[in-house]
Amino acid sequence: MKNHTFGYFYAILAGFFFALIAIIGKGLISGGMHPFQVTFYQYIFITLILGAWLFLRKKSALHCDAKRLRSFALLGIIGGAGTNLFFYSALQYLGAGMTSMLLFVSPIYVTLFFAATKIRIMKPINYFSVLIAVIGAALVLDVFSGALHLSAKGIVLGALSGVTYAFFNVFVDVKLKSEDPNVIIFYTSIFALFFTFILLLFKDIGLTVRLMDLPSIIFLASFSGILPIYFIFKALQYVGSEKVSVIASVELPMTLIMAFVFLGEHMRFIQVFGISLIILSTVLLHYNEQEEINTLE
Repeated sequence: MKNHTFGYFYAILAGFFFALIAIIGKGLISGGMHPFQVTFYQYIFITLILGAWLFLRKKSALHCDAKRLRSFALLGIIGGAGTNLFFYSALQYLGAGMTSMLLFVSPIYVTLFFAATKIRIMKPINYFSVLIAVIGAALVLDVFSGALHLSAKGIVLGALSGVTYAFFNVFVDVKLKSEDPNVIIFYTSIFALFFTFILLLFKDIGLTVRLMDLPSIIFLASFSGILPIYFIFKALQYVGSEKVSVIASVELPMTLIMAFVFLGEHMRFIQVFGISLIILSTVLLHYNEQEEINTLE
């Protein structure tokens, strides 16, 4: 029982730190930082922190052949930089809670991908989960009111962040499943860093940031690239992946609560109900995935 308690605690911590990403990111962008700058400096600190840790603790993990580097480059540019750039750009137009919701539907894109490619067999519960998530997203976006009051550009950018994040998860699952997660994050962060730097030069945005923003950027790098992953793997040591996936779903309601407390964001009851449907669909997908693993075993 004690071990399970530790597992639940670590999974909730992971959800909490993931939730902080939207809150801190929204604060930085509202304060004047460009989304490209937030992404660039975030990857600088992720690379420095994780690179130092790997060098001191597991230097051999830094050796990488050309084939793996190509995979890391693709994952870092599309899945890593793409997700962050779209997510932070969406925060310019939408609230933290709404943007997080659009990212949180990424498991649905993953399901649709496997259904279309036939890489995995999809059961009726998978399609039912997708339907629930679509209805939930429509409720949150207030589609049924007849008048969409949200920024269409923000919605598109938020949806794209969900697509690129789905790509990240599918690519890791299909191509890099045997790799050390820390090595994946380190190398993908390097490629994402250089890609974002090129974008900053091309867009003539500049690299200047306020010194007062640096602590938030360092926290953001730790929260998004290091601490949540660490706590997820600690949780997996104590409880099964199906429990961790479900518990980590508290990320979205945590984001909504913190957005309400710290940013003054509000949602109507029907939108909160839509969020509940999205969380339910995610839980169903993870539960069904674990059932398939148990069957294979």
